[in-house]
Amino acid sequence: MRKFITLTLAALCLALQPLSAQKKEGTDNFKYHKACEILDEGGDPAEARKLASENIKENPGHIDSYLLIAGIDRREKDFSSALRLVDQAMKNNTRKSGFSEAVLLWWKGIIYDELGDTRKAVETMQQVVKIARKEKSEHLSSMLENLAQFHYDLKEYDASDKVYHEIKKLDESSLLPEIGLARNLIAREKYDEALTILDECVKYDRDYAEIYRFRMRAYEGKKEYKKMIDAMITLYEKSDDTDYISIDCFKKDRKYAVAVIREKIASEKNNGLWRAVLATFYKESHMYAEAIPLLSDLMEEYGFDEDLLEERADCYDEMGMTELALADINKAMELTDQRNYAYYYGRRSDIYRYAGMYEEAIDDLGKYIERYPTDAYGYYARGWCQELSGDSKGAMEDYNEGIAVDENYPYIYLMRGTLHMENGDAEKAAADFETVVAKDTTVMGGSCRHYALNFLGKAEEAEEWMNKIIEKDPDDPGEWYDKACLYARMGRCDDAVAALRVSFEKGYRSFPHIEHDNDMDPIRERDDFRSLVAQYKQILETEIAKSAKNVDDEEDMVVSEIDMKKMYGGTYEIPCSVNGLPLKMIFDTGASDVTISSVEASFMLKNGYLSENDVKGKKHYMTASGDIHEGTILKLKEVKLGDAVLKNIEASVVHSQKAPLLLGQSVLEKFGTITIDNVNSKLLIKQ
Repeated sequence: MRKFITLTLAALCLALQPLSAQKKEGTDNFKYHKACEILDEGGDPAEARKLASENIKENPGHIDSYLLIAGIDRREKDFSSALRLVDQAMKNNTRKSGFSEAVLLWWKGIIYDELGDTRKAVETMQQVVKIARKEKSEHLSSMLENLAQFHYDLKEYDASDKVYHEIKKLDESSLLPEIGLARNLIAREKYDEALTILDECVKYDRDYAEIYRFRMRAYEGKKEYKKMIDAMITLYEKSDDTDYISIDCFKKDRKYAVAVIREKIASEKNNGLWRAVLATFYKESHMYAEAIPLLSDLMEEYGFDEDLLEERADCYDEMGMTELALADINKAMELTDQRNYAYYYGRRSDIYRYAGMYEEAIDDLGKYIERYPTDAYGYYARGWCQELSGDSKGAMEDYNEGIAVDENYPYIYLMRGTLHMENGDAEKAAADFETVVAKDTTVMGGSCRHYALNFLGKAEEAEEWMNKIIEKDPDDPGEWYDKACLYARMGRCDDAVAALRVSFEKGYRSFPHIEHDNDMDPIRERDDFRSLVAQYKQILETEIAKSAKNVDDEEDMVVSEIDMKKMYGGTYEIPCSVNGLPLKMIFDTGASDVTISSVEASFMLKNGYLSENDVKGKKHYMTASGDIHEGTILKLKEVKLGDAVLKNIEASVVHSQKAPLLLGQSVLEKFGTITIDNVNSKLLIKQ
């Protein structure tokens, strides 16, 4: 539902257009329109800001100019400045209409939410809604959507429900309030009730992507992970915006997820999306050598793409292939527009830092900070690089500046605390570590609370927190590396080496970073550390060679062995399941389609293995004898042979009781590589 805020903001911008009429007589607001043109074309936001500011000086009552600059500030995460600009716009709003007042308050509510003050956001949005009701604004529904979202963020589900019911009264045809109500039920862990609502939504609009996003979440809550993955696959198919879809859900059943994605790749001609999804899944699963060939093939086929280049750069970086990572990031920078250019300075600085190229990283971070002066990350990262390069004074200045622009960034307090500790100021160090503990309270990847607890002498609590983080994603090699660092800091060197081994086993390959990471100093001279690093550096060389050759890893394929019975005429009978129903199927490489007898189809329909929605129409098909028949077409949601799975298979109903369940060539090729072992009477499927 958070996506809806983005959508309503688009409506908000449209709503502001009438405010443009508020211009001083004799002024055409050329500079404002030029600023809009610059932003629309991906130009320099600083230039657009300058023109809009000049327009405000010439025409203080031009509200859109204030909001344009506020929009730039929001994009740069300078929410405090954005809020001040909206206040200025309200002060200079000469058109004291309820409409204009509501729109400006709407902006304030959104910005309060972005600042993290959701309670203030609710209070402001309630004012907006009150005005909109009085004005009978056409934007009332969008404003109510935001209010419902903010109540949800505060876990005020009853209040959120109430708002969604009001939206339903305004537009009975809209599915958005129904999905909002389902979302609130999921938050209450009432998954079946949520699914009932979502199933009803499908009847009205089966192409509405949000339905499947929340189906996915409901099934995740029920721990029905295959159904969750199926919902996610449908979400990819239905959504025009896949950027916000988390690939992490596939990790709940990796084997099944890979099988389903590969089926999509095999069954669809224009399968670029699914290859990209599989590449991203491999990357997020730390299988970088598997992801790189897919990303390379996609760019060879479709041309260089900014996002694909960044993905491949991440893979190269994780594998310690710095030159290739830099080449891809530099190419992405060539392709991006000016508004995103500074972002890549930050990304490139990460590559430089992990490779120990601190001067280059510091230079890039300087450009990043120039563009995003209120983003604490820039100061944190540059301070770290300053510290690693031996400039403790410069590091302290950056840490102090970062805290000045954002006092809620825990990692920067941790870094400043360790620097105070190294400088012998135990009191200041302890104060910073206590601040980390107070601010870093959510168990998640990227937390640094465990380090602060350890520095405060609370080793047991530190280890407990680290274990909680790993429990959330036990396959994340970065978290195991952090555990190794923590143990090394504790002086538990054997445990540190053991955790580092697990990290390597799960895919950690950032050897340049290890070489420069002072957390590793307590174990660096140990023989077991050196031999472990040498072992996995050799493994990395093999992985690099594999990715360079652009071949698939046969060892990682899903291999299914199915016992089969040879029949008269060269066909085979094999056990299978269709939609969960165990059946016997004839395996015939000479047949083209999938067929099922009317008796079996009727049984499945009567007993819930098929639904009326699975009946898709009629089709003419040809038998092996050359006869043409007309049959009902069914969609078989799942055909399973051993561990091999295919989804949404078309089958023709044969109106003969003796007709076998037949698996033909049209579906065989979708499984992958098929081998018949006549000696052992087995069917081998590699996916």
